[in-house]
Amino acid sequence: MGLLRATVHSTFNSKSSFPLWLLLPLLLIDAAFCAVIILRVPYTEIDWRAYMEQVSLYRAGERDYAMIKGGTGPLVYPAGHVYIYNYLYGITRGGADVGLGQWVFMGVYLVTLGIVGLCYREARAPPYLLPFLILSKRLHSIYMLRLFNDPFSILLLFSAVFAWQKKMWTLGSLAYSLSVGVKMNTLLALPAVGVLYLLALGRDKALRQAGIMLQVQILLATPFLTEFPKSYLIRAFEFTRQFFFQWTVNWRFVGEEVFLSRGFSLGLLGLHACLLVYFLVTRWSKFAPPPSPCSGRIVADVARHSGRSFPGFLNLLITPQEGLSEYQMNQCVTPRFVLTAILGANTIGMLCARSLHYQFYSWLAWGTPYLLWRSGFGPGWVTGLWAVQEWAWNVYPSTNTSSGTVVGVLAATVLGVWWGSRFRDEEELFVGKPRRGMKNDEKKLI
Repeated sequence: MGLLRATVHSTFNSKSSFPLWLLLPLLLIDAAFCAVIILRVPYTEIDWRAYMEQVSLYRAGERDYAMIKGGTGPLVYPAGHVYIYNYLYGITRGGADVGLGQWVFMGVYLVTLGIVGLCYREARAPPYLLPFLILSKRLHSIYMLRLFNDPFSILLLFSAVFAWQKKMWTLGSLAYSLSVGVKMNTLLALPAVGVLYLLALGRDKALRQAGIMLQVQILLATPFLTEFPKSYLIRAFEFTRQFFFQWTVNWRFVGEEVFLSRGFSLGLLGLHACLLVYFLVTRWSKFAPPPSPCSGRIVADVARHSGRSFPGFLNLLITPQEGLSEYQMNQCVTPRFVLTAILGANTIGMLCARSLHYQFYSWLAWGTPYLLWRSGFGPGWVTGLWAVQEWAWNVYPSTNTSSGTVVGVLAATVLGVWWGSRFRDEEELFVGKPRRGMKNDEKKLI
C-alpha cells in the first residue's frame, strides 16, 4: 500500500523534477511506434516533391526567390529551410529516396521528444503528462508521413527554450533565430522572448541578444540578400499571404464570407495584440524587479508577492536596471516561467490566426499537455481536453464542429493559463546553490 501511494505521489508530483530515466522508455516506445508507421503506413505526397524542385533550382545557381518555384507554388520560407532541404536533396538522390527521408524525420521527431521531455523536467511538470507526448496520431503523421518543414523549426524552438531554462541566453538566441530562419511561425513566441530577455538581462543585454538574432538572420540570408534582397524579404517573410478557406482547420464554422473579410482579419489581429498586452500587464510582468534600485532583500520580497510589477517592467525598457545583479534578475525568470510564457504566447498566436493548416499542429501538440496542466486542470480534464483537441485535428476535411472544437480548446487553454498562473510558484523562485564569490545579500535569496 505504501508503494502504491509513493507511485501515485511521484506520478503527479510537481514539486521536484521527475527522474531523467523516465525519458528513456518513452523514447524507446515511441521509436517502435515510428518504425511501424514508416514500414506499414503509406507515405502521402504533399510538399516534399515541391521542396525538391525548389532546391534543384537553388542548386542550379538561382538566388532570386521570385524565380524559385515548385509544383505547389513559389518558395515562401527563409533560407534555413533551403539549406535543410538542400541537404536532404543530396542524401535522398534528389528526393527519390523518400524512405530515407522518413527515417531522417523519425530522428528529428525523437530528438524533439527528448528535448521537450527535458523542458518539462526543468519546469517540474508531473510525469503523468509524458505519455500524452507520444500518443498523437496527427503528430506522427506530420513527421513521418508528410515530411513538412515545421518539425525542424519546432526542434530549434524547444532547443532554445531548454537553453533559456538553463540560463544559456546566447545559445538560446542562436537556436531561436535559426528556428525563425527555417519557418517564421516561431515569431509567435517573440513577444514572450522579449519579455524573458528584459526580465533576465535588463535592457542593454537584451538588445545585444536581439543583435545576435539579427546577425544570424543576415548570415543565413547572405547568398540571397547580396543579389536579390527585396525578393528574399518579400517572399521569405510574407506577412500578407492569403490562405484558402478550403484548407482551414480552425475558423471554418464562421463561413467563407466572414473568413475572407478584411474585418475578420483585423479583428483577429486586434484580439492578438490585446491578449498579449493583457498577459504582459497581468501575468508576465509580475516577474519584473521593482521600479527603483533596491537591496536584494526587497527584491526577494517583491518576487514573493503575487501582485503586478508592470511599472518595474516599463522601467526596464527605459533605463538599465541598477542595484540588481544578473544572478538576482535570473532568479526571477524560472524554468517554469520560461516554458509557460513561450508556449502561452505561441498558443495565443494560434488562437488568433485566421487559418491553421494540419501541419501546424506540430506547433501546438508538444506544449498542450503542459499548458493544460499549468491551467490548473486536473488529470481528468487534461486527458479530456487533450483527446478532444486530438480528435478535432484528425478530422479531414475539417467541419464546423471540428473547427469550432479547435478554437474552443485553444481558447480554453489560453484562458486556463492566464487563470492558472495568477499565483507564483514559490518553490520555483530562487532555487540553486550559492556560487563562489556571491555577495552576502545574494546568498540570502536562496
